[in-house]
Amino acid sequence: MRIFTGANFITFSRIFVIPPLIFSILNEYIYISGFLVILAILTDYLDGIIARKYNITTDSGKLLDPAVDKIFTISVLTAFVEKHYISSFWVYFIVLREMLITWIRSLGAKKGYILPASNEGKLKTSWQFGAIFLLSIKFITLGKIFLLISIFLAYYSGIIYFIKTVREMEA
Repeated sequence: MRIFTGANFITFSRIFVIPPLIFSILNEYIYISGFLVILAILTDYLDGIIARKYNITTDSGKLLDPAVDKIFTISVLTAFVEKHYISSFWVYFIVLREMLITWIRSLGAKKGYILPASNEGKLKTSWQFGAIFLLSIKFITLGKIFLLISIFLAYYSGIIYFIKTVREMEA
């Protein structure tokens, strides 16, 4: 299994954006936090584009990208809870869904089945990233709306993901 590809390096680099982003959110440096969120979003899209363009899509990348997305999202949303922009219950529902999907992925991986992110999951991530951007630049009400939509999409896509995984594992 190839692990060290350019796309995976870009994916992993998002982890290093998180500490300065949290610092900028907590200190209300909205231009810096907005820039760092855009940087993270661009690297999320860029890693996939590079992997497909140069045919370096790997199973490790299919697992790494959603893992880094989860770390990014949960870390940043925790900062928004600390700022009282969002409720910790919202983060609970997001973490619950992500852990259930991780469990389902691990069941599939044990049987040699790696399901890449679905279009529904990518849509959820887009809404989540939009919410994170809006909250980071203090468009709180609109950010909350985006986040609620992303939570709905998270559970919808999670159900679809579960069904696809069960069908694939039973085939």
